[in-house]
Amino acid sequence: MHNLANLMRRLIFTSVHCFSFRGQAGDPLTSTLTPRMLHKYAIGYITSGNGLLNISGHATPFKPGDLFFLQPETMVEGYSDSRNPIQYSLILFSCMQLSKSLEGWSIKQPIFPLQGKLALVDDRSSVEDLIQQLRELSRHFREQERPTIHYILSKLLLMMGKSRPEQQQTVGLDQVIAYMNDNYSKDLQISQLAEMAGFSPNHFTKTFKNKMGVTPTEYLLQQRIKKAKQLLVSSIKAKHVAEQVGYKDEHYFSRVFKKAEGVAPTLYIKNKCHRIAALYYGLDDHLITLGYEPVAALSYKNRVSSTDTTSRPIAYSQQSSMLQGDHTNYDKLLRTKPDLILTSDRLERDELLNQIAPTAMLKHSNKYGQTLEQLAGLLGRERQAAAWISRYGERTEKLKKRMKFYLGGQSVYFIRVTQHFYRIYGKSNQTGSLFYDDLGLSLPDRFPAHEWALDIQLNDLPLFNPQHIFLMTDPTNGSKMRLQQLLLSEEWQSLDAVRRHHVYDASDLFFKALGASGRMWAMNYTALKLGIIE
Repeated sequence: MHNLANLMRRLIFTSVHCFSFRGQAGDPLTSTLTPRMLHKYAIGYITSGNGLLNISGHATPFKPGDLFFLQPETMVEGYSDSRNPIQYSLILFSCMQLSKSLEGWSIKQPIFPLQGKLALVDDRSSVEDLIQQLRELSRHFREQERPTIHYILSKLLLMMGKSRPEQQQTVGLDQVIAYMNDNYSKDLQISQLAEMAGFSPNHFTKTFKNKMGVTPTEYLLQQRIKKAKQLLVSSIKAKHVAEQVGYKDEHYFSRVFKKAEGVAPTLYIKNKCHRIAALYYGLDDHLITLGYEPVAALSYKNRVSSTDTTSRPIAYSQQSSMLQGDHTNYDKLLRTKPDLILTSDRLERDELLNQIAPTAMLKHSNKYGQTLEQLAGLLGRERQAAAWISRYGERTEKLKKRMKFYLGGQSVYFIRVTQHFYRIYGKSNQTGSLFYDDLGLSLPDRFPAHEWALDIQLNDLPLFNPQHIFLMTDPTNGSKMRLQQLLLSEEWQSLDAVRRHHVYDASDLFFKALGASGRMWAMNYTALKLGIIE
């Protein structure tokens, strides 16, 4: 407190901005705090809601009344329960510190003795009152009130520096826990950690266990095992995993891991990961093909039209939790208690997922069987994958010969209609791999072979004039309006496929072709529509 008071006397505030955020119950979009880099000092006060903040890689739970102080260049992201969404006030400010030396006065960046989640101050109502005053003054800012704003902010910062003795212990522990989270791979001694917290070793161990429920040694082991699980799903060899989590002896690491998890590191994924969440389209289908039912998967409801009666949806029991695909519903995912989370390298890496369960980012492939083989190797289901690949290969060869016999060099393409574009797909995607690799069909001659897809206008349609068209329309009102424009256009009516009634509904095919059983269905559906099979 004394150091903070001295610092405040030499501060010059250059800017102060106040914001507030109120999430709406039931709106999943407001339950996710998108990653944000703070370039100024920040004071955050939680007025409502529960959830998890990730502050520069450290997961911290929050609840109403929690107070945070964040340094510049801090990355913040997180989520809150959509049923009880977060509401908070945020004060961003910049300042400089006056410093006097033999050479005279100078200005430097201040270092506040505050960081992260702070212990509750004695008078919570006073904190709320000061924050409310800052919000009101900021909302109706007048230049003559700038000194008042700076005075209130100084008063708030001084109040944040006050804490009861037992809360000062908590602040010391929080700093040590953050250090342990960053340095779990090092040889950390209890005496060293106790000194950092300002305790004797015995008092440190007792206080730590009261707060965390485990001893410092047990907590450090938990952090090492947790990180080891994350590394193991990345197919890193056990020897290298041991080194990265702080064990020089691979065999000793294996014994420690087996004692904690019941299996050796090399068998962990195969024997312990039974509750699996699939967070990319098609991965749920691959899991089912290998004999697993995912505990969570992305819902196809808003992505697949399901207008075709021959479509065969994936069957799930009531134990599976369906997640929307346009964002990650962390609270719903947490409730499924997954042992393993699967995602794709087509998505940006989400470090928050590793706070829920070890996360494997699979390499995407449009070639049939490659993703299935990759997943089977991770889960020890190589035999099941080989059986599917063999069946699919046999079916592919049979249909490819029939395609060549009945259709010869006839061309086909897949076109998608959304509220924003008309898009024709080339070879480097799931439909292209199905049509042109698996079934040996051909793109129109003038379609550029190197393009995975082309966004076109209606007047571009005659440039690519195929004998057959598979047509997909996104299930939105805007897409339906664009579809009507397409169907009524002269350019569409002039196409050979349209005049010969060789246009086929393909909405379900697009996403199903990403999975294993879905790929088999899509191949048969394509052959059926082209008249190759009955």
